[in-house]
Amino acid sequence: MSRRSKLLIGLGLLAALGCANWAHAQTSSATALTVLLEPVPPFSYPDANGQAAGYAVELMEELLRRGGLSHQAEFNSWAGIYQRALSQPGILVVSMARLPERESQFHWIGPTAARKAYLYRLKSRPDIQAPTLEAAKAYRIAVVRDDAAERTLLANGFKLGKQLDRSPDHAAMLRKLFIQRDELIAANSSVVAAVMEKMGYDFGQIEPQAKLSEVSLYMGLSKGEGSQALALKLQVAWDSMRKDGTVASIAARHPYVVQAMTD
Repeated sequence: MSRRSKLLIGLGLLAALGCANWAHAQTSSATALTVLLEPVPPFSYPDANGQAAGYAVELMEELLRRGGLSHQAEFNSWAGIYQRALSQPGILVVSMARLPERESQFHWIGPTAARKAYLYRLKSRPDIQAPTLEAAKAYRIAVVRDDAAERTLLANGFKLGKQLDRSPDHAAMLRKLFIQRDELIAANSSVVAAVMEKMGYDFGQIEPQAKLSEVSLYMGLSKGEGSQALALKLQVAWDSMRKDGTVASIAARHPYVVQAMTD
């Protein structure tokens, strides 16, 4: 073979390799997801090293590994997460209540857990009596902005600025209860127990009053071009995790998590 022929073959191989690398980069870029996390233990929170941890994070990481997808994780407030997920493609929210008004807005992967929400009072305040939602309208209630519990209360006639006092996160909401700025909080039982533990409070210091709701939590994938095929891939990966016991195994490491009973 002539030197010229060898050179042409070599250049051809380099070009082919370059095209392959470009195609791989394009594929990786096309399938990379932005994962949005709210700091709400036991589902998602930064650990001592600042890395994402928690039940929903472990599920997400295994789900994307099985789906062959890369991701970049970011923490944000729930209001920020929800608005970005509604307006941008390629967004995965790791833990979100599947509510009727949200049904058409996302692709739903799961269910990952059960969400039981109550109004809570301080155990030291038996004077606060809210066994029903109607009775609770006499009190000031701390809520997390745009959270499912807030939406439930708004749908039942509660008013922002009258009964409802918005907070950016669960920790701020709990502080308002303990300094008695507010008389009740509206919260997911799993989240409030885990957040209180991290804050150094005893979960036994509060007690439930009226039940707000019981719904399933899912991962929510934002809609956009190509999202239907991506959602199908994720659901197939999720089904394999559930069937081989991976979901139950991960849940067992997080004692506050209440597993979803049905699909």
